[in-house]
Amino acid sequence: MTMNSKKLMPVFENGMAQPVFPFTDGKTGDAYDAKTSDIVRFCVYVEANFDTNGDGKGDLIKAFVQVPRSAAEGNYKAASVFEARPYCAGVNADGYDHMKEVEGNACPGPDSMKINYSPEPGNPSKYISTMEAAEKADPADWRFPDHGNGDAMCYENIDTYNYYLVRGFAVVLSAGVGTLGSDGFEYTGSDCERDSFRCIVEWLHGDRIAYADRNREEAIRADWSNGKVAMTGRSYAGTMPFAVATTGVAGLETIVPVAGISDWYSFLNQQGAQRYWPAEMLMSFLAYFCASRYNDPALTEEQRQAILDFHQYFSYEQMKTGFDYSDFWKEGNYTLKADGIRCSALIIHGLNDENVSTKQFEMMLHSFEEADRTVKVILHQGPHITPTMANKGYGISINGRNYDDIVNKWISHYLYDVENDAENMPAVLVQNNVDQDQWDEVDSWETERDYEFCSSLTGTTVIDTDWEKAGINKENFDERMSLLDSNMNQRYFSNKAADDLTIQGSVCVKFDAALKDGDASKNFEPENINDVDRLSFELGSASGKMDDVKLTVLLCDVADEEFPSIQTVDPERNVIPVVVRNKGGIHNGGDLPDFDQSVFETVNRKYCVITRAYIDLCNPESGYAPETSENSIELVPGEKHSYNVYLNPARYTVEAGHRLAVVIGTEDPVNCLIHKKYSVEIDNASVKADIPMV
Repeated sequence: MTMNSKKLMPVFENGMAQPVFPFTDGKTGDAYDAKTSDIVRFCVYVEANFDTNGDGKGDLIKAFVQVPRSAAEGNYKAASVFEARPYCAGVNADGYDHMKEVEGNACPGPDSMKINYSPEPGNPSKYISTMEAAEKADPADWRFPDHGNGDAMCYENIDTYNYYLVRGFAVVLSAGVGTLGSDGFEYTGSDCERDSFRCIVEWLHGDRIAYADRNREEAIRADWSNGKVAMTGRSYAGTMPFAVATTGVAGLETIVPVAGISDWYSFLNQQGAQRYWPAEMLMSFLAYFCASRYNDPALTEEQRQAILDFHQYFSYEQMKTGFDYSDFWKEGNYTLKADGIRCSALIIHGLNDENVSTKQFEMMLHSFEEADRTVKVILHQGPHITPTMANKGYGISINGRNYDDIVNKWISHYLYDVENDAENMPAVLVQNNVDQDQWDEVDSWETERDYEFCSSLTGTTVIDTDWEKAGINKENFDERMSLLDSNMNQRYFSNKAADDLTIQGSVCVKFDAALKDGDASKNFEPENINDVDRLSFELGSASGKMDDVKLTVLLCDVADEEFPSIQTVDPERNVIPVVVRNKGGIHNGGDLPDFDQSVFETVNRKYCVITRAYIDLCNPESGYAPETSENSIELVPGEKHSYNVYLNPARYTVEAGHRLAVVIGTEDPVNCLIHKKYSVEIDNASVKADIPMV
């Protein structure tokens, strides 16, 4: 009997699955042998109950399956770790150029967006077993050149979950509808996108048909599966677990979303104002970026044009709403569907994530609490990362433990019914910003008291959008906003803190302001400073109403002397460098290589931006919930309105001797799609902030 055919079973010690299964790499191309590989690999095509591309059949959704051989041979039933990630089947890296190529195309008719929800079901001629499918599988089905991204290889995340494979879990990866190997159109934030992944959970649970081929002749069951699934992943892959969870699908026992999106509107916008990177403001940009099916050589020109028409209509639909909330955003507002949640969640987010803002984790937390489901949160001081970055070979320790060990314990409980204390984790485990080796255990994210910050200034302040006069650019924005007043910003200070103060939650900054000056008849003389495509640039005017007269609000920690802090160091606010503390200090087990244990590199500055947010002066009714940004007004110079700006949630300790600064400014060059000319008058005495304190 060979090593590969040993009847291995999952082993659990200290509440966790142990690395007792051998491993064979899946990237070995011609050297991969399905008959001897310790991990059995193959692809399936799950039939959805919708048809987006109009061929009358349910769209097929490709999934790449990796199963320990012992489970595939029927010795035990494996639980599944499922990552739903549209990028994994390839991307179209020419997104910016593409948007310019199609900017002059007319808006296709609404027929281009018609979706058939009653397609003809398939009728397979026979069923084949997992081992039959695996022995016929071609490694080129999951490891192939990404024709839309140069020399990159598809399913580049094939190694991300090796930790779980050697512990007996199956790993399933899918890029979803509209990606290479699947049917249909990539439709970011839609119910179809969500349901394409829900269908895979249903197949794993035994409730939906899948095929071993795209001809729909040979059906295949997940005969190795115990029917229990945990969804996880970062960013887009951290978004889809929450989306699928709102459907209440059977078999989805828990999710571990990392830096996931709860609501697509407030990912791109904030209280009526644009917040994301300028060139990516159209949802159709991301839809095209992920539409690897566009590069399928088997497509006819007519089929390829249909994809372009679908995305072009998608652009025009978003342009109708501008930067305000509308029905366009409802399918992607998963917070509205919390009553459908049936699973638990372990939510992970970085407190310095400027890609997917921290408001997203907080809204997800509120949704699980509303659904009365078990939910825990882990917050680290990093940017848009996973605590273990398998593709980079490093990770950070969480309260002295490896991240994957924590997740292992969590999903062992929910997927294998292991009795451990996973559910007794603190409600929130958060890395301290003063001492990153300290992790604070918090019983509840909600705090019992607010510190009311009140401005000591009187009179009024006028701020404008003249970057040159203020000496402000992308590289120095945070520094100058924190340390200097200018024609673009006004700072409001607290007294020096007598003791350390810990902020926890969403700070609400309140003030009265009015449009002072600006030519509204010319849309405030917009400039395309980022050279974006025409449709993106017209987001601010296509709705036909006054839009995106932006204010930027920051809460800063300032001191007389430089102090160490964890901050992003690049103009786009994406990068916090890490330094290796313990080479090979993160053990993956089995034959897998160890990762380096790293810590975040600190910088010494007299300031740290604790949190920020944006608001459109045209949306005085806008509040915390995304849907409150639906109503907007036409600003009249001199006509004052009251605003409540909800800053992105934070957990931050201000040390004794430091001061808090509330900063109100106009445009943020980093996140400025349309540079406009206007000025705003602020009533200084009206500036207040409700700051939740521990």
